[in-house]
Amino acid sequence: MGPDVMKTDVFIVGGGPAGLATGIAIRQRGMRVMVADSAKPPIDKACGEGLMPQTVAALKGLGVTMGPSQAVPFRGIRFIGEGRVAEGAFPHDYGLGIRRTTLHQALADRAAEVGVEPLWGSRVKRILEGEVWLDSYKVQARWIIGADGQNSRVREWAGLDRGLPQETRFGFRQHFRLAPWTDFVEVYWGRNCQIVVTPVTPHEVCLVVTSRSPQIRLKEALTQFPEISRRLDGRQAITKDLGAISALRIIRKVSRGPFALVGDASGSVDSLTGEGLGLAFQQATALSEALASDDLAHYDAAHRRINRPPEIMSRILLAMEKRAWLRRRAIDALAKEPHLFERLLAVHAGTFSPRTLGFGNIFKLGWRLITSPN
Repeated sequence: MGPDVMKTDVFIVGGGPAGLATGIAIRQRGMRVMVADSAKPPIDKACGEGLMPQTVAALKGLGVTMGPSQAVPFRGIRFIGEGRVAEGAFPHDYGLGIRRTTLHQALADRAAEVGVEPLWGSRVKRILEGEVWLDSYKVQARWIIGADGQNSRVREWAGLDRGLPQETRFGFRQHFRLAPWTDFVEVYWGRNCQIVVTPVTPHEVCLVVTSRSPQIRLKEALTQFPEISRRLDGRQAITKDLGAISALRIIRKVSRGPFALVGDASGSVDSLTGEGLGLAFQQATALSEALASDDLAHYDAAHRRINRPPEIMSRILLAMEKRAWLRRRAIDALAKEPHLFERLLAVHAGTFSPRTLGFGNIFKLGWRLITSPN
């Protein structure tokens, strides 16, 4: 006898935030959706746990909202490095700091509410055109979506562009029981690493160290940042080191035939941009629209448009990370022109078009970079 057979309109491989958001967006358009993952919710992953304003808006569009005990709002980004401080506030909305597990559970609950069919603890063995093979059964599907992360097997099986990483770094995350001391996400720039501090509950902060070395951990990195150590005041981490790869990976084509990619499977940006989840949620909406119109070519075009600004921001931040002189001048320039920082954040957060930055502002920022002392 052959394996048991099930049927669906859309099958999503990967039940992380990208896969669940995609499933919700597609269900909102009336299609039947299954999502498979070998793990079970809530699924954790090392990330900075800060959601930019457009990401918060995208979540609301999916019907996911957070209460005050689940998440902490933040109003902007602060850069701190080598005695220099620059900060910019979001122009209208706010970001949210939230534990990854809290966010994943909320998405899983919302997916179940709208009728996404979950296959938790199910491992996908292989895919063919129109078929997904699992442990002891197969599913026939018109569309197959890969939401299975940076090392996507769906991308390989579907014969899509691998998009080799252009820049690769390593991140390690821990949480500390400590009331947040600011309503900004703080990015501390050191000699060979960065630490991002994000408030995630009224009583917890998340610290992520990112560097080009897989050996650097938070405890070692803190020796470069005495101001953070003073804030922690000897408190022990309440979670273990959890690591992940942060990569700038650009994939030129994210669909072929009945296959499409979403989230990190479709390319990624450096974690310093804070845009990984934001990209996934925007892609989820664009993909649902393309499936509804029966034309994945529209998704390829939308994907390029969505990913381009964060890719540019990745290159800027990575250039600052590699060049101390540029980092010093950039923070000085942004400190002296805080409205420019706020305008850049608005463009980055999707509130304004890049064209609204204006030639005068670009010239002024460039002049600051040239004339600021090292």
